[in-house]
Amino acid sequence: MESYKIQLIETLFTLGAFLTIRFILNYFVKLTVLKAYFKLVEKKEILKMINLLLLISFFAITISIWSVKQENILLVASSLLTVFGVALFAEMSILSNITACLILFFQHPIKIGDFISIQQDGHPLEGEVIEISYFFMFIKTPNRGTLSIPNTLLFKNRFHD
Repeated sequence: MESYKIQLIETLFTLGAFLTIRFILNYFVKLTVLKAYFKLVEKKEILKMINLLLLISFFAITISIWSVKQENILLVASSLLTVFGVALFAEMSILSNITACLILFFQHPIKIGDFISIQQDGHPLEGEVIEISYFFMFIKTPNRGTLSIPNTLLFKNRFHD
């Protein structure tokens, strides 16, 4: 019975941390939108992404609290963080594109409707930004074609808006 009390306390602590971090991150997203009114279109998607990542983390930690021996929690957590860290910065991975989307949202004034020019391998890719998703930025070219550009490409190459 005593071990369940410890697990219950750990779960409640994890839930409190989850709710606190969620509130703080939502506040920062809203602050970013207030500072840069043009980010309003992306706000809903960014909030969904942040909440999904937090929820996955919460469930992973809760499952480890209840099903993994207490001695192994640190090992599981460090392994998951290592895999997650490598995946975040691996070239052209799904997580690196999601990370690039978050960085674009918070740190760069690019928005839907901007005309951008990206140099890739000496070839210019130009057009109007029509959508920014988790993985790709879609631009409409001057000849009315549509290009999908991975978000990480914006960090590997120079671009102008």
